[in-house]
Amino acid sequence: MFKTQYHRDIPTRIDKFLAKFLQDISRQQIQVLIKNNLVSKNGQIITKPKELVSIGDIIEVNTIKIKQKSITMDDSIKKDLAKQVQIIFEHPDFLIVNKPAGLLMHKTNNINSYSLVDILISQYPEIKQAVDPEQNSEAIAQHRYGIVHRIDKDTSGLVIIARNQNALVNLKKLFKDRQVYKEYICLVRGIVKNDYGNITYPIIRSKLDHTKRVAVISNKQSRGKQRTAHSEYWVLERYTDSTILKVVIHTGRTHQIRVHMQSIGHPIIGDKLYGGKLEKKDKNSISRQFLHASKLKFEYLGKEYTFSSNLPNDLIVYKSSKTDLSTII
Repeated sequence: MFKTQYHRDIPTRIDKFLAKFLQDISRQQIQVLIKNNLVSKNGQIITKPKELVSIGDIIEVNTIKIKQKSITMDDSIKKDLAKQVQIIFEHPDFLIVNKPAGLLMHKTNNINSYSLVDILISQYPEIKQAVDPEQNSEAIAQHRYGIVHRIDKDTSGLVIIARNQNALVNLKKLFKDRQVYKEYICLVRGIVKNDYGNITYPIIRSKLDHTKRVAVISNKQSRGKQRTAHSEYWVLERYTDSTILKVVIHTGRTHQIRVHMQSIGHPIIGDKLYGGKLEKKDKNSISRQFLHASKLKFEYLGKEYTFSSNLPNDLIVYKSSKTDLSTII
């Protein structure tokens, strides 16, 4: 049973609220859950997705019955995502994969979730042997086979997948020791004035919303476990209302770039969780955060590897609209 409490002062629709917590299930699927009497508020079954939740309300989702009812992603969507997965490079010990937006890295607690690992296992069954000995039983149950590092579901770009246990341990150590160069491209709201920026705000988990992270800008926010976080950015292009950035992260905290960009007043466009909501005129142009993992560089067994990935079509189209309709500054 999934259980949470609503902490915000402003009431919101229950389907919208749950969409932030159950990120492996679409808002449309959450509406199906509600209509199947699987969601309750303060102990009472909810039947309408537009039902409002207010501060203090206790929300429960019957996850056991979700599994029984097999509320799954449409097969056509799965096939489309699988076709978009690109194997950039094959090494006996690892794969370099270009992950499309909309695809989880690995399964979640929802048994019906669909992930990159699910897609890769059929072609590379050996990755089932790539299990970190330090992973707990929950991680194994979620099929985190081969997962060296992660990018968000709605972030596209390059990831490394280990093909055996030794490679997994060695590659994870490279990330832990910060020996992997990780470069991203993002489009942020507003005009970033300085050509270069260095952000070192630590990151903590939000007390009000467990799916979110918060940058610690002042001592007043110091409660909770702080994680060091370091991001650098360079301006690539400026438009009348937005800026294209190259971002290099030296740590790998959850939502790091998204949180750091929000902390300096320039949230990533299309980011529904961190304040980058689109204007009405743009809502049909982009459906996810404009964030792409564009480059990886590291040394493995004495050899240096560098991999690059161009922006995917959905981001190219949106970027082109900004170029065509705005005056580059």
